[in-house]
Amino acid sequence: MSIHPRPVTEREEAWRRNADGVYDRRDDDVSGWLAFAGVLLLIVGSLNVIQGIAAISGSRFFVHDTHYVFANLNTWGWIALCVGAVQVVVGLGAMVRNQLARWSGIVVLSLAALMQLLMAPAYPFWAITLFAVNIIAVYALAAHGERGD
Repeated sequence: MSIHPRPVTEREEAWRRNADGVYDRRDDDVSGWLAFAGVLLLIVGSLNVIQGIAAISGSRFFVHDTHYVFANLNTWGWIALCVGAVQVVVGLGAMVRNQLARWSGIVVLSLAALMQLLMAPAYPFWAITLFAVNIIAVYALAAHGERGD
């Protein structure tokens, strides 16, 4: 077993260089933030799908006899299920650095954050936690996405 790193192939080196032929470290930073946002989208989307299914089925861990701004727990369950499914799809797009998925992710995460605030009477601590994760993912997509020339 050797302790020396393996040599970098020409193909790998070409992949690391930008159009001017100079390696740009910012590409790695952007990729890292987009991957982070994509993973957060997948996690939050999955949790929203689970939360939606639980709300639709009338699960007992939600607070009963609560008053919502509008609609009821069943309606919010369907909204959470739909938003969660869209978040999972957009998360996959963000993982492959798709610009449309990046901007769609910002919109969907913002809507999901509002949804969590409106759904807070059902399960307050969980809603605030998911709200915070949504905002962190919006930051990752908005502040560290690819910049056009």
